[in-house]
Amino acid sequence: MKKEWTEEELKEVASQLSLPKGEAGIKTGERMALSNENMIARTIASLQLTADEKVLEIGQGNGSHIALLMESATGLHYIGTDISITMLEEATRINDALPNSGSVAFELSDGEHLDFPADTFQKIFTVNTLYFWKDPKAYAAEIYKVLKPGGRFCIAFAAKEFMEQLPFTKWEFQLYTAKMLCELLEEAGFHILEIIEEKDNTQSNLGTAVQRDIVIVAAGK
Repeated sequence: MKKEWTEEELKEVASQLSLPKGEAGIKTGERMALSNENMIARTIASLQLTADEKVLEIGQGNGSHIALLMESATGLHYIGTDISITMLEEATRINDALPNSGSVAFELSDGEHLDFPADTFQKIFTVNTLYFWKDPKAYAAEIYKVLKPGGRFCIAFAAKEFMEQLPFTKWEFQLYTAKMLCELLEEAGFHILEIIEEKDNTQSNLGTAVQRDIVIVAAGK
């Protein structure tokens, strides 16, 4: 029998997706890792990783995909930054036993600033965090600042037309089309390298099977 969700329950889903916390946040992180598995893999492939690069992920969630990323090239230096203490703790726990083929670290973020020197990372990526950026123009500029010249930034999200159909996105979420994102990135100084738009069959955060329209944009500095 299909569950009927109350307004309060849907608000809580939106709240946990924007900032996972506590035991419910751990479960949310597990659901996100499952529902975003293909999306994350496609974004990692789009990064075109090569040996010894410094990689920043914004919003790594529980980090269950990091082993896949670290196998993509030798000697990678990975930093995951997240606004959720719960997700940092989970990512640290899950990746504690990773083979020492590179380096992996996690840092707490305020979601507005990236506290790294300019021109630090060859590759930066983020999956399904765009909706929650507090000041999108300023944050895009922060990402541009810490990306090395010639570097590649890949950002993945579910398209506005699909997200509008979900019952919890009227809270917390700012929705985007590919065109809206490209304009935002170009305003920050990026040039668009590639736009991938495709269908993704997955399980929603409410536990139902869905086919969603996803977008992956690769941008350069």
